[in-house]
Amino acid sequence: MGWFWTSPSPSPKASEASHHSATQQPQPPASERKPSTDEEVSKFLREIQAAANPSSSHAASPPSSTDSDAAKSSWVPSWLSAPAPETPPPPPKDKRSEASIAMSEALLPTTMSCQDAFDYAWHCHTPGSQVNSVYRYGGVRQCTELWDDFWFCMRTKSWDPKLRAEAIKDHFRKKEAAKYGRGQPSSEDIWESRDKMVEPGTTFNKSFDPPIKDDAAFEREDQETRRKIREFYEKKT
Repeated sequence: MGWFWTSPSPSPKASEASHHSATQQPQPPASERKPSTDEEVSKFLREIQAAANPSSSHAASPPSSTDSDAAKSSWVPSWLSAPAPETPPPPPKDKRSEASIAMSEALLPTTMSCQDAFDYAWHCHTPGSQVNSVYRYGGVRQCTELWDDFWFCMRTKSWDPKLRAEAIKDHFRKKEAAKYGRGQPSSEDIWESRDKMVEPGTTFNKSFDPPIKDDAAFEREDQETRRKIREFYEKKT
């Protein structure tokens, strides 16, 4: 007997109207949509261009100086308005004297053995050489410089003797400059080299007090002290 309380079925027109209203809901406006990445990038570039060229973008009403400064400070990134890097400082001057430079120039070799250069480069790769390098310098040694010497010797082997001697001097001059040249650490950073002979009587002129006791007396006193120490421990035991 359920037909006493059952509600009447809705009419077909009402059901069609409700279904039509549910399927055609209003879409959100375009202003509420999130802009894509490309739109953001293009907008950012347009703002930078407008801030850099305010006269072309606002020809009708040119902005004031305060407005343009505010636009630049707000839209131009810091890395675009950063100041130009400063010029590097000049290299330090050579502190060596003329005599020291002339001596270094005179000590540069003018001959070179390709066999010795090959042996040095080959020995650098041996375990004994690398173990010695780790023990003395705390790291593995690079052998590139030794192989460069060998190949330089092979390239200049057939040159004229005078030309080869100058090339060898220039080769070792560059190596010395790279190792001991300007800006490289040197022992002269701590002490200054002496450029002239020391005048007689200016150093080691202090008197030393004579020893109070000779060696024999010191030895007798030491033996007596040891004897007393032994007697002390013998009595204690």
